[in-house]
Amino acid sequence: MIVIKYLWYYTMWTLVRIGLHLYFSKIKVTGRHNIPKNTPIIFGSNHENAFIDALLITTSNTRFDHYLVRAGVFGNPIAKALLNSLNLMPVYRAQDGVNPLEANKQIFRACFEALAKKYSVMLFPEGEHNMRRHRRVLKKGITRIALGAVNFEGGTKEVSVVPVGVNYSDHTGFRSTVHIVFGEPIVVKEQEENAKNYNKLTSEITEGLSLVHVSLDRNAYLGLDAIFFHDQDSHQLIEPEKINHKSAALENRLDEVNEVYDEKKELEEAGLSFPFRPISNGGKLKMFLLVPLALIGLLINLPVLLPVHWFVKTKIKEVEFVASLKFGFALLGFCVWWWLLASWIWDYSSRWELVIIGTLLPFISLVSLNGFLRKWKRFQTTRMLSNENLQPKYDAFVERVNLIRNSISF
Repeated sequence: MIVIKYLWYYTMWTLVRIGLHLYFSKIKVTGRHNIPKNTPIIFGSNHENAFIDALLITTSNTRFDHYLVRAGVFGNPIAKALLNSLNLMPVYRAQDGVNPLEANKQIFRACFEALAKKYSVMLFPEGEHNMRRHRRVLKKGITRIALGAVNFEGGTKEVSVVPVGVNYSDHTGFRSTVHIVFGEPIVVKEQEENAKNYNKLTSEITEGLSLVHVSLDRNAYLGLDAIFFHDQDSHQLIEPEKINHKSAALENRLDEVNEVYDEKKELEEAGLSFPFRPISNGGKLKMFLLVPLALIGLLINLPVLLPVHWFVKTKIKEVEFVASLKFGFALLGFCVWWWLLASWIWDYSSRWELVIIGTLLPFISLVSLNGFLRKWKRFQTTRMLSNENLQPKYDAFVERVNLIRNSISF
């Protein structure tokens, strides 16, 4: 039975990994050497982008991961069976209408048993998810599991907690980039489960996690976000160490930071949409050159694009779920649709070279469509700067940001 479970898990692991490398233009992984071998691991990650966070982390390592996810997604019996087959376990919160401590006892025991077998457990200790790149207060679930595992009868006597940072250049954009950072492991050995040890371990994990993802000061977040990410390029990898270092250098300059946000807010009220970089003449030329392929991409992929677009626009209430559901529906939809296209080409031509072209063209043209739409959005926003009142305000905003950026070094 365990062999079948392994085969199922790693087959899905491979398919999802391929899909993620098609969805993102680049996935950079740093710190794989920090993942201990042949020892139980708890991966604790920041949580900015719903369940695509977990997919990226688990396909960036080869461990037999078990995941803790919120109990609400287990409501459907079919979904429950599928999620359980992929090692997902529900974790209960007060808003689920139960006593979370009592409801989670069985789940925590399952984690202890998985760790005793030297498997890994993944969870998101922040207890919330949103797309803001700032520090959050950790819940104590991760420390309860770590200390509980090393004190579990018949369990492991040592577990490593590995902080993981997932850093998106664009949380919802197709063909954007993501940088996954595995931090130095925190080794937890058998010790008493008391408030002092809980607090000490929570502080260590908090510190470790703040080093692997962009963790701006929560109280000054809007201003810091304006300084570092107002012109973020979706193809530019984010380096959390550099951003965090520069952010720390501004801790004593909060008045300047807040003034930057005030200027950005004024521009947004005037109609500018951020992140934003004016499009160059070369960018305009590329945009128009992409038109033929973009039209092909729209027409060929419309049977998948239309329902996905409709679902995201009408059914998704939380923007944090957009990328996850776009990826999930696209992975299934495009696999089926492109396979049908390739089959039809083979039936009519029986030529492998045409089948290969017919398989590559939908994807290449889809990427071109995405590139055109990104440039078109920049083009439309850049046109707004022709307003004689808006251009000087935008120029003054950029000048202020550049002065601040240039005044801090790494």
